[in-house]
Amino acid sequence: MDLATRRIWVQWWAAELRQRAWGRLLLRRAATVGPKAVVLGRPRVDATDLVIGERFRIWSAHRRTVISGGGRLRIGDRVFVNSGSVIIAVEEIVIGDDVALANEAYVMDSDSHGVEGRPHRQAPVRIGDGTWIGARAMVLPGVTIGSRVVVAAGAVVTRDVPDDVLVAGNPARVVRELTYPPECRRAWHDEWGCPCPQLVADPA
Repeated sequence: MDLATRRIWVQWWAAELRQRAWGRLLLRRAATVGPKAVVLGRPRVDATDLVIGERFRIWSAHRRTVISGGGRLRIGDRVFVNSGSVIIAVEEIVIGDDVALANEAYVMDSDSHGVEGRPHRQAPVRIGDGTWIGARAMVLPGVTIGSRVVVAAGAVVTRDVPDDVLVAGNPARVVRELTYPPECRRAWHDEWGCPCPQLVADPA
């Protein structure tokens, strides 16, 4: 390894360790946080019944990211939440392993108030393993999203979604089925450019 490459790796690891230390501080209110959580920026994380798996990553840069609410909130392993996303659990939200939320995605299990004199909707939300929620997409109360689903940017998910499909639109509808390589666990590519995390050499 030449000097320039070594310098890049040293800088990368220094940033990674700083972000892990910041993560331990910022996520201290969670009941449980798995190892190697990373926080970039200053998200608001004050959910009162929160369990987070290992290798959680949350960014809060151009827009503040919010994870809040008094309901049950469970976040699996290797989940990534990008800047400006909002997750608020009033009753229950369960996010599986290897899920990614893109910029300004919105997930909430309550409408907060009703319309036309009717009571507001409130029902659990579940997002399956390996799913990718696109930028500014919304997942509404009572929805269950399957595994390895791609929710297109700007989609509004109002009803359940099966495994291995692309959904788009308002309300979101299935556009097509998705086909993955054998053993591929998730819809989105990670920072190493491989769609299957088990095929990526872990530098840690």
